[in-house]
Amino acid sequence: MARVHDMGGLPNQGRIVMDKDEHPFHADWEARMWGMNEAMWGPDSWTLDWWRYVRELIQRDDYLTRPYFDQWMQVYAAMMVDSGVATVAEIASGKSDGSRPKGAVLMHAADVAKAAATTRDFRRPADQKPAFTPGDKVHTKTLGEGFHTRLPSYLMNKTGIVHAHRGNHLLPDAGAKGAEVAQHLYTITFAGADLWPGEGRDKDRFNADLWESYLERA
Repeated sequence: MARVHDMGGLPNQGRIVMDKDEHPFHADWEARMWGMNEAMWGPDSWTLDWWRYVRELIQRDDYLTRPYFDQWMQVYAAMMVDSGVATVAEIASGKSDGSRPKGAVLMHAADVAKAAATTRDFRRPADQKPAFTPGDKVHTKTLGEGFHTRLPSYLMNKTGIVHAHRGNHLLPDAGAKGAEVAQHLYTITFAGADLWPGEGRDKDRFNADLWESYLERA
């Protein structure tokens, strides 16, 4: 497995355990971590895709054993140190040294709910026509390792059919590098038997939203 986070479709991973407790948080610290998440967005270099890429850099043992929100804490610690927002000593002690980056604005607890309700629009005007239309047969590319992509490994080098065109949206691969690049986005339908041969998935169909640069005409 090239990327520890890219586990979808891998064999011998065991059954998916469904959590019957539908509460969003199982401990107070998880809710606090969510609030911190809502308060942390701001620096220009921090995009959702950069956050995802930093999380993908977590070492295998940590990634597979640490609780979900604990991973979030690890990601933000790395991002803050990398961006100069905080030092390792401040994070370790849990106390600020009193200095803040220029332009930083403190968020109070009462503002978290408002921030959480704020949505981001990743659509952008298109400057060219889509390369594919519904019904087209397409083949996914095999992308190199080492950076962020929303094309999972189990969908690389596979053939599918364009189900729908979803408009022009920001490309996560570029966003993780701090660039704003938009591409046409498509829902691609794959046959389950093509993705997981011999698993009795002959009647299954699998849909994935994939960007144009991930695709080529089959």
